[in-house]
Amino acid sequence: MASSHRKPRSAGSRIAGIWTPAADGDPRLGEVEKKIDDLYRRADSATERTDAARRTPKINSLRKRPSSFTATPHDHYEQAQLMSRLAARRKDAVAAHLTERPTTTGKRLQAPDGTRSDPRTAKATVQHKLSAARALLSQSATRWQRQEAAAALARQAVAFARAQVGKPYVVGAAGPGSYDCSGLAQAAWKAAGVTLPRATAAQADAGTTVPLADAQPGDLVFFHDDVSHVGVYVGDGMMIHAPKPGTCVREESIHYGNASIIHSVVRPA
Repeated sequence: MASSHRKPRSAGSRIAGIWTPAADGDPRLGEVEKKIDDLYRRADSATERTDAARRTPKINSLRKRPSSFTATPHDHYEQAQLMSRLAARRKDAVAAHLTERPTTTGKRLQAPDGTRSDPRTAKATVQHKLSAARALLSQSATRWQRQEAAAALARQAVAFARAQVGKPYVVGAAGPGSYDCSGLAQAAWKAAGVTLPRATAAQADAGTTVPLADAQPGDLVFFHDDVSHVGVYVGDGMMIHAPKPGTCVREESIHYGNASIIHSVVRPA
């Protein structure tokens, strides 16, 4: 009989181009679904979700592609079920894509504080911060320039005072051949272009008081409770002053007596 020459059917078949082994309970659909599930898991990334709508024509074309094998009625039934599942999954993917697009857009429009924003508001915020930064930079530059200018004046005062070392102390003298303590301080800062009062107590009020630990060259160091003596600070705990009658202008430690006699430190400029 002709049937005796028929080759036995191989233990497996193709469904929609996917080879699946035959087994009890006909697991072919399960294998196909497993393949499809794997493909959909790969499509869960943000990029694949964005492209889901564009893949719809491709899926439709696959549905219309003729089968590569001669189908039996049972195969047609299985393929119909498979196509039904594919269509359902495709519909779900497109719906998810359409639902997620506004959400993603909304997230891009969220400001860091959680409020909605727009490009114009963001630009205005950035410009405001830039303006504030420029203002701060300008203030810092101005402050630095003032500090440098004051330091330059102080160096001139120190240089003048140092040039007077060795000249005699004379009560009431303010140079150029002799000095008393306040006369030396006044002349030193006059050389730097800063006018100071003549009396020691008045000079103590003619500037900014600073802590002894912050003393800088050019500052005036005052002594005794009655503010009766002054010297020009030159750094490293040293000063130039006209000590008393019978002595000369000299460089000496600010602790020449003891720390208790230091009254205050004043910065004229």
